[in-house]
Amino acid sequence: MPEDWDFHPQVKKIFEHRNKSIKEGKGIDWGTAEALAFSSLINEGFHVRVSGQDVERGTFSHRHAVVFHQNKDASYIPINSIVPNAEIKRFQISNSHLSEFGVLGYEYGYSLAHPNTLVIWEA
Repeated sequence: MPEDWDFHPQVKKIFEHRNKSIKEGKGIDWGTAEALAFSSLINEGFHVRVSGQDVERGTFSHRHAVVFHQNKDASYIPINSIVPNAEIKRFQISNSHLSEFGVLGYEYGYSLAHPNTLVIWEA
C-alpha cells in the first residue's frame, strides 16, 4: 500500500492483517487466499478479469481489490503492483450493472478472445 495515501483505518487494518497472515503462514482468510491465487496467475504471466455487482469491495467485504483515497478522487488496485511499471495492468476488476445477460455475453466473448485470461463473472 502506498505510504503517502490516506486510507480508511479499517482498510489499513485489513491489509496489515493480510501481510501478517502471509508472513506467518497462518490465519489466511478468504479474501487473502483469493488475492494470492490471482497474484500467482499474474506473476506467471496470465491476466485476471473480474466483473459483477460489488466485486471491487467484495460482496461480503472480503476482497477490497480496489481501495480508495479518503481525501482525493483516487483509487488503488494493490494486485496490480505485482508487475511494477507494467504497461498493461494484468488485473482488471470492475463493478457492473445488473444487466446480467449483457454482462454474461460480454465476459463470455472476452474469454474466447483472450484465452490467457481468467475471466470471472460474479453474479
